Amino acid sequence: MSDTPPDGLAILNAQRQRARRSMPAPRHPATGEDRISKDKTVAPENSPAPKPKQRRPRPAPTPAQPGATFKVTLYVDQDTDDFMEAARVTGMTSRPKVDVSRSAVVRLALRRLMDDMSPEQVKSAL
Repeated sequence: MSDTPPDGLAILNAQRQRARRSMPAPRHPATGEDRISKDKTVAPENSPAPKPKQRRPRPAPTPAQPGATFKVTLYVDQDTDDFMEAARVTGMTSRPKVDVSRSAVVRLALRRLMDDMSPEQVKSAL
């Protein structure tokens, strides 16, 4: 046995060689037809730029469905959110239990606002 210390760099290089992994073969290799179809989709330099996709308008509820609801984004402040949560908790802890969702609270508030004010009055108030 020799008393020379082990070469630290050689040990690290050996570990690095063992740790290397190779890319596995593809499970479903591309066929010649796939390559041709991909080449056809490449636009030549002289072709016009692709048009941006148009956003579809949100579908409005139809008159046949007067109570139909649809999803909208709503931003509220902390006090409003706390009030809606308190209404939900009150509904769940009372007898009989009532499922008071935040959406239901907002719909109720908007219905009352629609009864009391016109869109012009809302604009003036805001």
